[in-house]
Parts: sequence; structure tokens; C-alpha cells
Amino acid sequence: MPKVSVIVPVYNVEKYLSKCLESILNQTFSDIEIICVNDGTQDNSRKILEEYKQKDSRIKIIDKENGGLSSARNAGLKIAQGEFISFIDSDDWIESKMLEKLYHNITQMNSDISICAVSLYNEQKQEFDNSNPYFSLGFFNNTFDNKSFSYRETLPFIMDVCVMAWNKLYRKSFLDKCNAKFPDGKIFEDGPFFFSIFFKTDRVSIVREPLYFYRINRKGSIVQKADKNFIDIIDIVELMYNSIKEIPEFSYVKDLFYLRKVHDIVYRYQLINPIYRKLFAKKLKTKEFLFNYSIFNIDYIDEKDPYTYKNLIKIEHDKNYKKYWKNRFRKKFMYKIIQILYFDNDCYTFKYKKFILKFKKRKNICDIWYKNDKIYFVLFNHIKFNIKFEFSDLEKQNK
Repeated sequence: MPKVSVIVPVYNVEKYLSKCLESILNQTFSDIEIICVNDGTQDNSRKILEEYKQKDSRIKIIDKENGGLSSARNAGLKIAQGEFISFIDSDDWIESKMLEKLYHNITQMNSDISICAVSLYNEQKQEFDNSNPYFSLGFFNNTFDNKSFSYRETLPFIMDVCVMAWNKLYRKSFLDKCNAKFPDGKIFEDGPFFFSIFFKTDRVSIVREPLYFYRINRKGSIVQKADKNFIDIIDIVELMYNSIKEIPEFSYVKDLFYLRKVHDIVYRYQLINPIYRKLFAKKLKTKEFLFNYSIFNIDYIDEKDPYTYKNLIKIEHDKNYKKYWKNRFRKKFMYKIIQILYFDNDCYTFKYKKFILKFKKRKNICDIWYKNDKIYFVLFNHIKFNIKFEFSDLEKQNK
């Protein structure tokens, strides 16, 4: 039996598949099986897989109808024989010592999950970027080195623990115990998978080196398509909510969860093809878990949006993290989520109690945002009008 089973879902990646397979076959850690799941590919990827299988007996091919990335990974998990599991996406590649270093880390630390840093490769610019703290493990300070830890130690930055499936090595017996699987038929599948297992172990460890190379801005990728599947983000956030609400510390992290995940929903809404936005908004209204928490009672004070990856890594999370995310969220996301719930192409629409207020859009001139029952008009140069409209006054007038 191999020590590591490497699961590689394959769908229409003939341009990138050889580089991916070469990087796996040339690993310094050779006691592996490579399970390539042909998810109904329509290009020459299947032919490329067969050619590599003839060269190396460690490659196994599973052929199945197209069912998406989750379905392909789950199919690979069912037949995996290794003591440990690794997922590699077929349009990415890995450093030659990735499996060796993760195997050494997970066995030395007696971990269930070992996580490595990721280098982003911009397909269009052909540039590498290691500065994103989410992927470079920049939120983990040096107290996390050379030990195993539990999710409790990551609570101050729990929403910034990288959930991606492919920069990790997993103990298979642990995955079996958790009955771990990816949500079939959904994209953005990594978050629910990771959260469903992360809270069930006290043994997680990290390797700070960027050992995985992740392609971004790739033509034809799921993210680039921004099609109807983007609506899946609503179900995905709900699945993550169902996992995180079960932990004893939920009351402590719920603000972070809602702020971050509402942002994820809004971000996908902004990117999705406009023809699907009404369908997106309609589904959003059905999710009661989003309204179990009042996002309108948070005090947003800072008038600037300081968010960049570069200054994010400088934040000391144990002191400033909650304040930072509140400040980040206060302008753009407050009025955007209301706009989604009460969508209108020509107007910003706000609802307060029984009153519906509409403001005609003035694109590229100003934003309108909502705080403590007041409407604010904000110029894009961050100069705020001295115009405040209090709903209490409106209520008196209507009476």
C-alpha cells in the first residue's frame, strides 16, 4: 500500500495537465499512487493521461461522467489506498519536495492535517506572488511553528485559515472517521470540506514554505466564467455556518464569520453575469441563517477602507482584528447587501420597518450607505456630505 494517495481531478486541461503530472511524478517522495479522475473531459486530457499511465504504473485513471470538482474528488477518495491523502488540481503544479516535506511534518507532529504555503501564479501577467497572507500562512505567528495545534488557537483569525483542499496532506483514517466528502454539484466546495474536519481535531501543523503553485486569472476557469454556478456561494456559506455554529466558541467568532462570509456572497454577486443577479437575490432571501444576526447594529467608524493584502499582514490580530474587520465592512458591504435584498437596476433601495426608500443611482459620483438608521452620501474621494437623514424624522412625518 502506498504512503500517499494523490487525487487529481481532470476536466478540459490539456494545456496544463502535463506540467501538473510531471511535478507529481518527479517528487522526491516516491511512495505514492496518483489517482487521476477523468470527469468527462472533452479535450485531449484523457489521451494525455493514458500516455503517462503507460510510462508510470503509479498512475491510475478513473473515468466518470462530468459531475464537477467535488464529485471527482469524492470518487478518488473512495478508491484511495494511501495512509495519507493529497489533492492536486490539474491546472496547478507542486514543488518537487512538497510531498516529502508535508509527510515529514505530519508524521513528526503526529498531525491529522498538514498545511503548506502557496505561491500564486498569475496566468496573464506570468508573475508569482507570495505576499498574500491567506495563502502564505501570514496570519500564523511563530508560536505555531514545529508543533500541532487545534482550531481554538486560531480563533482570532479563524476566517483567514486557508480552506483550499490542495495545499494540505490529510491522514486518511481521520478523514474516514469524519466521513469527510465534498458537497456534490457545488463549486466553492473547499470551505465546507475544510470546516467539517478542522473542528474535529487537535492536531494540525504547518509548513511555511510555498510548495504549491496555484494558477489565477486562467482563461476558462470556473472563476473566470462567473456563470449561474456562482449562486452556489449562498449554499456554501450556509454549509460552513452549519459547521461553525456547532463549536462552543461560536458566540466569539460569529461576528468574524458573518462579516467575512457576507463579503464573500456580495463579492460573487458583483462578479456574476448580470442576467443571473435577480435569481441570485431571490435565493438569498430564502436563507434565514443570514438574518439570525443583525449586521445593522455594528458600529462602523473609520471613513477609509484600509484593506490591502500588504497592510493586512501587518495587523496584530489579538489586538486589532475585530476592529479592523468592522471598519472594512462598514461602507461598501452594508449598502451592497441591502441592494441585493431589494434589487433595482436604477435605484439604491432601502427598507426600514414598513418604509421603502429609493435613491436614484449616480454612478462614479457617490456611494450611499446606511448606519444606525441614517442614510449617508459619501463621495468617492472619501469626503462625506453633511447630509444625514434620520428615519425617526420620516416616521414622524408619516404619522
